[in-house]
Amino acid sequence: MAGKTDRISVDVVQDASRVLRCIGHPIRLRIIELLDNRGELNVSAVQEALDLEQATASQHLSLMRDKGILRSRREGVNVFYEVLDEKVVQIMNCLRACDVDTLPRRNGAGG
Repeated sequence: MAGKTDRISVDVVQDASRVLRCIGHPIRLRIIELLDNRGELNVSAVQEALDLEQATASQHLSLMRDKGILRSRREGVNVFYEVLDEKVVQIMNCLRACDVDTLPRRNGAGG
């Protein structure tokens, strides 16, 4: 593991920023966690598991596919998704390991 004095390259920072921007939505994080736990699922299964509208699930899944986070395959009328970028699984594992519930929350006054 890199020490705190090691500098992260500009390329790594830019790649991390791209991934974090894409997955940094609560619904997308829930979708990634679901796919990480259950493996490949079709849109309907994601929609039902997370109690989402079909259009909402499809929109978030398509965005993550287009950004290289997920991969999809079509089987008849169904589209199945799975996590493509293993870095995203590592990020989810970091979130699980961190006690994010103890982080300070912003109040309504912007503080």
